[in-house]
Amino acid sequence: MAVPAPLGTEDRTSRLTLRRPDRWRREDAPQADLRLTGDDVVLTVRSRPSERMIAEEHTSLLERLPGSVEGLRLIGCDPWTAAGAPARLVEYVRPDEEGDVTGTHLLFVTGRHRVDLTVERPLTRMLATDDLVSSVLESVRATEPAPSRPQRELEALPVAAPAPQLDGTHLGPDALTTLRSLAGRRWDPMLLRSPAGRELVQTGLVGRLGTLPEATQELLAPWADDTQPVTLEQRLPDGRATRLQAWSETVVDGTDETGGTVARLPVERVVAFAAGRLGIRPSWTFPFRTGSVGADLLSRRTGTAATAPDLPAAVAEADPRLARFWAAPWTVSSIRRPGRPAPVVVVHAEGIGFARVGRTEAGETAFRSDSPANVYRSLVRALLV
Repeated sequence: MAVPAPLGTEDRTSRLTLRRPDRWRREDAPQADLRLTGDDVVLTVRSRPSERMIAEEHTSLLERLPGSVEGLRLIGCDPWTAAGAPARLVEYVRPDEEGDVTGTHLLFVTGRHRVDLTVERPLTRMLATDDLVSSVLESVRATEPAPSRPQRELEALPVAAPAPQLDGTHLGPDALTTLRSLAGRRWDPMLLRSPAGRELVQTGLVGRLGTLPEATQELLAPWADDTQPVTLEQRLPDGRATRLQAWSETVVDGTDETGGTVARLPVERVVAFAAGRLGIRPSWTFPFRTGSVGADLLSRRTGTAATAPDLPAAVAEADPRLARFWAAPWTVSSIRRPGRPAPVVVVHAEGIGFARVGRTEAGETAFRSDSPANVYRSLVRALLV
């Protein structure tokens, strides 16, 4: 939950009012109704005539945004009730020359106008500015209030893109172990005689005379200090297990048994790649009525597909939303951070959304629905903070 931030100044346009910190500056923007800057945040308001319903405008926005900037990723959307008019809140991340930018887009309609309020800030400042941005958004009020009637069915959302594949060099398990052993050491000519050494030469990671190209040295750098990685482990619906490890900008996608693909990526691209693996995309998030599930039951459900138990009939009848989530195919993801004893465990139910596995007390494990944008924040916290 956002911590309220002090908002001392009110700004008004013909379509809305909002409150913001006194230190934010109002700037001239010919193509906007309002532009504010401060704390690395840029807030922009635009409006135009429209008689369309909020579902139509929201669907149009979700279709248009990904094509507006190459590489833009939608990370969440929610109904919004605080503005006094039918509204949706959309979150996204887009590439930028100076580093990725995270955006929050508040869209509302009054029956006569469409209003777009966007808040953008550097991705590296996302967590530090979340409470402040939330407070400003909560203060937004339409100057033409329109009744927002509960909808029995919300609009359809974009389908998930296929999980991305890491673009790098694939190595067998022995070659990957040998490569890691080179960090901080000189090349041993004897390795040329081993199958693993020959594989490293064939892939170009090691020269034929044992030299290490500059790209390989950069790849090895995080391993020289015995740095521990951030690890994303996943169990897929078909029972297969995957593992993605990131040592700063050095990434390995694979397991000890199968080997893996090794690559060097900017950290923000690692976040984007991991988000794709988690299946982060807009999805409607509604709370379960049930706050916890039997620890043994949940442990078996998050295990192999063969051991997946049914939800007890009484729980399913009392909480249909949890029952639908429970019945869908699951991808179970664990995000492990160095120095943290317990991983963040997230469940993605295919076609439905996310839930987070919490602490276990007295034989019951906390289990609550979670938004894709919050899951994305877990990646930011693990990889960028």
